[in-house]
Amino acid sequence: MTPLDRRAADLRDLVQDICKQFHTVNAEAANGPHVGLNMQELRTLEHLGNEGPRMMRELAEYLAVAVNTMTSIVDGVERKGLVRRQRSEQDRRVIRVELTPSGTAVYRSLVELNLGLFRTMLGALTEDEQEIFMVLFRKIARAGRSQLQRPVAA
Repeated sequence: MTPLDRRAADLRDLVQDICKQFHTVNAEAANGPHVGLNMQELRTLEHLGNEGPRMMRELAEYLAVAVNTMTSIVDGVERKGLVRRQRSEQDRRVIRVELTPSGTAVYRSLVELNLGLFRTMLGALTEDEQEIFMVLFRKIARAGRSQLQRPVAA
């Protein structure tokens, strides 16, 4: 195993550990006293909170599920009073899903929990280390995106 392979395996383990920490934070937000959400419902609220109202097809693409599955997910969070369907005034065939005030409150709670975890992680570093980390993390994120955008060889 080359040194790069060992570091790649170490990075994999670290990323899995960090993902597990975020999964725990998301589960805490999803199962808080105000609502019980599954991870797909939580990710739907998070996407709507970040991006604003979206069509069902756009939500399905984001979650990588079929549109009929997305319809079931939206039905569930709609029953919980966290989203509503809004018909477009310009094109009555277009229906957008948007957060309700209760959904916005859940979204803000999730954002605050995630930011708390980020603050704790960054707090382990000095300010100079934080700056270096952010530069390096951006570079790693760009490299990962470029890998994902390459065509798959047949």
